[in-house]
Amino acid sequence: PGSPGPAEMRRLCLALLLLVALAAPALAAGPDLSTYFGAFVGRALDASLDSGRKEERDIDIVISPYQKGGFRIDWTNVTLVDGRRDVPGVKRRPSSVIFVPSERGIFVESREFNPFKLKDEVQPLDGEAVRWASLDAEGLHVNAFVLLEDGRYELQIYTRRLTETGMELLFERVVDGRAVRRMTGKAVRAD
Repeated sequence: PGSPGPAEMRRLCLALLLLVALAAPALAAGPDLSTYFGAFVGRALDASLDSGRKEERDIDIVISPYQKGGFRIDWTNVTLVDGRRDVPGVKRRPSSVIFVPSERGIFVESREFNPFKLKDEVQPLDGEAVRWASLDAEGLHVNAFVLLEDGRYELQIYTRRLTETGMELLFERVVDGRAVRRMTGKAVRAD
């Protein structure tokens, strides 16, 4: 019932080091991308931070594996009119992007193979977006950088965070360092 002796302390320290060594690979691996795979449906509120205008949107997101270690995100935003989608003025915007792992530990946008094009690279100086993604304990982050015609820049930041029932979404549009738009939403897993 007294304090442990030197031999017991060495055994205790050795056991603790062994536990840390066994747990280290699992801790270093980080979040599992496959937990994000699936279909999600929900609703979001899109707010202009300049004008104060707010729009409700139905959101539909599908995240799926792509080739070796990559992923694809397909999403559709339906801008509602007075909370409805069955009236004139509704806008539907489908989008899709593919990411593949890079040597830097992040994901970079990849274009699907097109046998009829010699080269299909992003042209940032022509206003095309440069996109990359990362995954951490805070969520799946997708970033898009665009050089605007007038020389200013735009950064779009999407964070998708898993919840018990689905996903939370946060989107921000930043122009020259100033947030001008923010969208927040929630979605549930769909069959």
